[in-house]
Amino acid sequence: MSEKKFILFLHSGVYDRLYQAIMLAVTAASMGSTVHIFLFFWALRRFVNGELDEITFPADIRENEKRLLEGVPQGSTNMLKEILEEVGELGNLKVYACSGAVKLMELDEELVQSKVDDIIGLPTMLKMAEGAETQLYI
Repeated sequence: MSEKKFILFLHSGVYDRLYQAIMLAVTAASMGSTVHIFLFFWALRRFVNGELDEITFPADIRENEKRLLEGVPQGSTNMLKEILEEVGELGNLKVYACSGAVKLMELDEELVQSKVDDIIGLPTMLKMAEGAETQLYI
């Protein structure tokens, strides 16, 4: 039987997208899939700066959308971070930073390296994504 792979290309730093992406990733990992989360730009910045659980609203959000987001379960102040760490202990969920995004966002490479499983380039990401059952860009 071939390995089930679940790939997330995570670009957005908006909370509702981060929340949904992480919930999908941990669910897939919990169900036995190998999960690779590739972080880019604003998602990468929030991840590295420890801001995953900060609820932020886009400037153009409508009031009813804001109420919906405020209803998202938050648990502890580090809920998303803790869930990722807990499921990551299963060994089948890995988080990677895009090397190009690290440079473009002017992030400290040592800090980034301390927060992710590895810093890799696009060719490596695409190779890892080959044959994946699911690939999502969020």
